[in-house]
Amino acid sequence: MIPILYSLALISLIIGTAAIYMALIKVFPVEWLYYHYFIRKPIVWTIFIMSLLWTIYITLVHGSFPTFVILPLIIMGLAVVLSYRMHQENAFPAVDYPEMAEDIESLPIEEEMQLAVIEYEGVTKAYPLDYVVHHHIVNDRFGERIVALTYCAMCRSIIPFDVTDIGPLFVGSFKGANMIVADRKTKTFFQQATFESIIGELHPHTLTMLPFQILPWSEVKKIDPLPAVAKVTEKDFKDFELPIPGIWKKIVASESTPGISAKERDTSFPARTHVVGITDKIANPQVVYLKEEVLPQGIVNNEELGIFLVGFKNTINAFMNGLEEKNLEITLTHKNALFDRATETTWDIRGKYLSGEIKADLIPVAFSDEYWFSWKLFHPKSELIRLK
Repeated sequence: MIPILYSLALISLIIGTAAIYMALIKVFPVEWLYYHYFIRKPIVWTIFIMSLLWTIYITLVHGSFPTFVILPLIIMGLAVVLSYRMHQENAFPAVDYPEMAEDIESLPIEEEMQLAVIEYEGVTKAYPLDYVVHHHIVNDRFGERIVALTYCAMCRSIIPFDVTDIGPLFVGSFKGANMIVADRKTKTFFQQATFESIIGELHPHTLTMLPFQILPWSEVKKIDPLPAVAKVTEKDFKDFELPIPGIWKKIVASESTPGISAKERDTSFPARTHVVGITDKIANPQVVYLKEEVLPQGIVNNEELGIFLVGFKNTINAFMNGLEEKNLEITLTHKNALFDRATETTWDIRGKYLSGEIKADLIPVAFSDEYWFSWKLFHPKSELIRLK
C-alpha cells in the first residue's frame, strides 16, 4: 500500500505543478496546457480526499493511525495548494472593472512612470503599467464596450483588445515566452502576441486590437479633460515577481527567454532590445524599428505606409500621416506639440487638435512596444527598418 500512496502523491505533485513546466518546455503542446486547466483541480482533489478517506477507514478498522501515510498526505496537500497557486490564472489575477480615482493628483505615481492611455467610445482611461504588470490583464468598461488591457511581462507586449462579444479575459497560460489569454465564458485560449485563438469553443477566432498610447504621468496630467485613472496605492507598485521569488531579476538581467530555446531565438540583437512594431493592418508585411533609434529622431516618417512615429520621453506613439486628403509635414516643437508646417496646424502629443487649418484629431495607428526576441518569434516575416 505504501508504494501506491507514494505513487499517487507523485502523480498529484506532477499534475499540480504542470502549469509551469509544460509552459516552459516546448515538447508539451499548448493543447496539453488547455486540458490541464480543466482537469488539474478535480484530479488532485480526488486523490487527496480518497487517500484521506482510506486513512480514516484503516484507522477505524485497525484502531490505530497508520503513520506511514503522513508524508504522502503532506505531498498530496501540497499538490492541491500548488495546483492553485502555481497556475498563471492565480499567480497573475486579472482585474475586472477597477475603481477609478476621484482625485488623480493624489495618486502615488511618479512623473516618469508610464501609463497606457485608451480612448474608446468617447471614454478616456489611463492605467499605470507598473500596476497592470502585476495582474497582466485589466478588464474595463468603455461605454457599452468591454476592453481587456493585456500586458505580458516576459516579452513586454502591451495590447488592449475589444472583448465585448466574448467578455472579460484572464491569464490562461504561457507559451513561447508570451502570455496566453482566455475568455471567462468559454475558456478559449488565445496567443496574446498574434491575437489568434489556439484551442477552445471559439476557435478559430481573432481578437481585435485597439489603438492606444503610452505616455508618462507628467503628460497624462495635462490631458484636457483629465482621463479617468485607475485608483492605485503604493502597494500596487511593488517590485514585480514570478511565483518563485528572486527568479525574475535573474531572468531580466540575462539573455534567458524561458520557453524559447537559444536555437529558436533571433540573435541579431540582445533578447530584450526594445523595438516598436506596427501591428496595424496597413502594414503587410509588418515593419519594426529599434526604439533606441526612433527616440532621438523625435519624428520618424514612413511614406510607404503613410504613417509617422513620435518619440517622446522614452515613449513611442504612431499616427496616420494624412488628414482630409492632405499629407502632413509633422515636426515636434520645443513645447512637445505636433506641428504640420504645410497647414500650420498644431496637435498635442496625443494627436488632439489644438489650432490651425485642419480642425481634426490625428488618427492613431496600432503598434507594439516590446522586446526583440518576442516580436521576431511571432512576426518572423516583418521587415526591420534601420534609421541612419
